[in-house]
Amino acid sequence: MLVIGERINTSRKTIAQAVEQRDEAFIAGVAIEQFNAGAAYIDANAGTLLSGEPDALEWLAKTIQGAVDAPVCIDSPNPAAIERALKVHKGRAIINSITAEEERYKAVLPLVKEYNTGIIALAMSDEGMPSNAEDRIRVAGSLVERLLSDGVSIDDIYVDPLVFPAATGAENTSAVLETIRTIRKRYPGVHASCGLSNVSHGLPVRKLLNQAFLVMAVSYGMDAAILDPLDRRLMALLIASRALLGRDEFCMEYLTAARNGEFEGLA
Repeated sequence: MLVIGERINTSRKTIAQAVEQRDEAFIAGVAIEQFNAGAAYIDANAGTLLSGEPDALEWLAKTIQGAVDAPVCIDSPNPAAIERALKVHKGRAIINSITAEEERYKAVLPLVKEYNTGIIALAMSDEGMPSNAEDRIRVAGSLVERLLSDGVSIDDIYVDPLVFPAATGAENTSAVLETIRTIRKRYPGVHASCGLSNVSHGLPVRKLLNQAFLVMAVSYGMDAAILDPLDRRLMALLIASRALLGRDEFCMEYLTAARNGEFEGLA
């Protein structure tokens, strides 16, 4: 399971302030916390800064990798900002994201190829955001096939079925789960990812919903997620879920976590 730490996002006031002030120590601290908590990638999102995004994203990539030995998930719809970050990035980044929208696809694909990155593929097209499982599966499938035909390795593709807040529609979550299951079965080797905390937006006790959704999504085949690794119960449930689903041989990851005290105070 690929854990991508979500906390460096300028939609959070403390992060926005730190980025605007170029506070390296603060951003480095957030990156280190997430890395130490189990994040394999650190997401960097400076989208709220608008015209300042390219400079900010480049600075974030350098600052994060100066603090931790981990690659960055470069989170932006702006190809110019993505490339600025890629030019200073060490190792293999993941771009978040490409869509089936023609203009965006043609702008992002060359970056995937030139910089040899992983790519999060959002199930979104020029028709807009799909509202049900059938349309999500159709858009995601066509996007996977196009990426494959354009030479992207299936192991580098992370399909994101678009998680909408549970509060905005009774079928939102079930549509995402069905999309994950169908796409992973139809395209063996492709990955499934999501922005986990989107599911709880607008509702109280958000951590509880995030935790429940993670267990459900993992059981349907999700193998990557942008999430908060500092939520200890969330991370513990991830480990426990993998053990119960047979994705942790002899429960070795679970046993190691238990020995390391990662479950203390949670039972």
